[in-house]
Amino acid sequence: MRKTAILLLLMMLPCTLFALSFGYGVSVEGWSGFNESSATRLSFMLDLTDSRYVTVEGGAALGFNSGRMVFSGLNADVSIRTFGTTHHPFSFMFANPVIWAPRFSGGIIADDSFDYAWRFALSLLNFADVHFNYEFLKAYVMFDRSFSYAGWSVDLFRISYYF
Repeated sequence: MRKTAILLLLMMLPCTLFALSFGYGVSVEGWSGFNESSATRLSFMLDLTDSRYVTVEGGAALGFNSGRMVFSGLNADVSIRTFGTTHHPFSFMFANPVIWAPRFSGGIIADDSFDYAWRFALSLLNFADVHFNYEFLKAYVMFDRSFSYAGWSVDLFRISYYF
């Protein structure tokens, strides 16, 4: 019995690789405090559940600060979807049915001198359909290495595409 259970587990393990999906996203964001700038971020995502319940993201941003182009940083985040529903008050914004799926995320961001800050976000206006994810007004709060307040930021708009 034990050998059968181990054999079944080993046979099912490769199947989890087929549940992964990949994507990329573009966002327009603004920062205050840590790494103050306005930026456009290009991100790459890995969906660990094939339904976007848990995603891992890495990205880089270029922006403007005082009229000059600056490197706004590298990021690595983990994002968790809280729930999803198609019955929501925001359906008037989309031509096709979408899922309203608020998200929490946390991660780390590093600036051009590789000084880093922890960041945590709440995305109440997160919508998903088959291949796309739309986010509006995603709010971040950042903490420095000693977990003292280091600033805030907002993703004004973000669109992501998943394969």
